[in-house]
Amino acid sequence: MPVPLPIRLALAVLLLTPALSARAQTPAPAGWTLDEAFRRVIANHPNVLQAIAKAQSARAQVGVARNAWLPTATLDMNHQEATGNVPSAPGASYGLNPFWSGSLVSKWVAWDFGKTTANMDAADANVMAADQDLRAAKVQLWSALAQGWVAVMAADAALAVYQAALAQLERTRDAVREQVGVRARPELDLFKAEADVASAQGDLLRAEELARSQRLALAVALAEPHIPPGPLAPPVFDTQTLDAGALDDDARLDQLTALAIQDRPEFASIRAHIAALELLQRAAERAVRPNVYVSGQASATGGDLAGLAVNYGVTVGLSFPLSTVWTQPPLITDAGAQVRALVASQDAQILTLRGQINQAITSLVQARKRLPVAVAQAGYAEKAWNAATLRYKAGAGLYLDVADAESNLVKAKLAVVQAQLDVQAAVAQLAYLMGRVLPQP
Repeated sequence: MPVPLPIRLALAVLLLTPALSARAQTPAPAGWTLDEAFRRVIANHPNVLQAIAKAQSARAQVGVARNAWLPTATLDMNHQEATGNVPSAPGASYGLNPFWSGSLVSKWVAWDFGKTTANMDAADANVMAADQDLRAAKVQLWSALAQGWVAVMAADAALAVYQAALAQLERTRDAVREQVGVRARPELDLFKAEADVASAQGDLLRAEELARSQRLALAVALAEPHIPPGPLAPPVFDTQTLDAGALDDDARLDQLTALAIQDRPEFASIRAHIAALELLQRAAERAVRPNVYVSGQASATGGDLAGLAVNYGVTVGLSFPLSTVWTQPPLITDAGAQVRALVASQDAQILTLRGQINQAITSLVQARKRLPVAVAQAGYAEKAWNAATLRYKAGAGLYLDVADAESNLVKAKLAVVQAQLDVQAAVAQLAYLMGRVLPQP
């Protein structure tokens, strides 16, 4: 029997929010903890390395924008061989005459009426956006790793359930064999008990294969040869901040949504990108403004190197970039359109996020209500199984009643585990939506 989907889904989000959790009291085998696994894989993961490179590129662009304040300098050196004929002059010579020339020109924009400042501010905003993109990449990597981690936990939990169920069925089969041996029960009961044991063995084999495959998948995600055997201990969630006050009201929903918008790196990145585009738009609008510049020139010319004539000059001027009048409007329009697109995307994501938080709150409230019911049903199922077993041993009941009671008991125990995990999963999902998934430093 495969692992029930609700349990797998509940476990799949159980560890998505270690930032709100304490370290597990029982350490993972061979030093394996989720935090250590994350630190092991984050150092070389391509998505993180790509985000780091983009952040470095964004920081370099700040220097590129700042370069506009630095002076430019050009050094030219020339040697020319040319004739020096003068038309209609007696004694003209057709021989080549040497001519040396050299110049050094430096120009510094003393003031550009805010153009460079706007470009630098936009580059700074892009750095902030790149940093948030890097954090978002880490969050996504953490979530993927946590899902693989808890998939192993889910498979191990299912394996333990099926092992216990098989052991119980084998004990029941042995008891039936004794009853059949003394002819207190028909042989058909033994056939049914053997068939139940065989079915449970098949379920156990599938559970063992699932546990093995999940560990192999986690090993691939970690780039490790294998995952050590043994249980992986989950963190214990601190739900104090989520338990305070009523969760299922609009005021609490608005509060959690505001916190999510503030804390999630995706929204911080959008805000930074919007700020960068607005600053780029401002820089494009200022591009039509003139530049106040200071220029220094030095030149040396002459027929031979020993007799060069040296001249110096200083120029203060005002430069008007006339071509920007027709080249900048498309850039301004494009930046404005990108800003509007990002704002619309942000608004759509906020609406989606609010709905997801509302759903997570509903799941948490309902899971808390289901848990005591599941516990009560498990208690009833265990009593029913005990009663069916006693009746069968006393010769007053049927084996089918015992088999049904055993099946119901296993389902009830799974329901209790599922309800417990549903509570934790809802808390984890709610905290994940609020942007708190990375381990504390």
